[in-house]
Amino acid sequence: MTEKATLRRLAEWVFGGVVLVVDTVFTVIRVVVWRSRWKPALTALRRYNKVVLNPVILKRGGKTVTAVHHVGRTSGWPYVTPVWAERSGQSFFIHLPYGTDVDWCRNVLAGGGCVLEREGVRYDAVAPVIVPAAEAEPHLSSASRRMHRLFGVESYLRLDIAPGVQAD
Repeated sequence: MTEKATLRRLAEWVFGGVVLVVDTVFTVIRVVVWRSRWKPALTALRRYNKVVLNPVILKRGGKTVTAVHHVGRTSGWPYVTPVWAERSGQSFFIHLPYGTDVDWCRNVLAGGGCVLEREGVRYDAVAPVIVPAAEAEPHLSSASRRMHRLFGVESYLRLDIAPGVQAD
């Protein structure tokens, strides 16, 4: 192996290590912020997610991401927000790590529902209701329950799938 190749490999390892450390620190900060419920930090984290992470998550998607298509309460503008939701029978349970006072949740509640998109399938979701964790947890997988306890999720948004299942 040449000296140049060795230096390149070393640089890759160093970069990978730095990324791993930064990611770990950011994850610890997120857990502490969510569990402490410190308003200024939650607001900053929410803004960061809205501006930076949400567009990336919507583009990359994946099986665990559900897109909430909703309409602004006052603007009437259409919005799409990625969330972590779990389906149980004819309902979806969306965890609310920031609490119930987030724009997309208030839009869905005010509008009486939304369209949920998961794995390319669109569902008309109606009858939105905020439910406590104790009521939602029996409908969630054990992995989700553990993760949500770690982050201190206290409430969920339950949405029922309208008859006909798929939206337009």
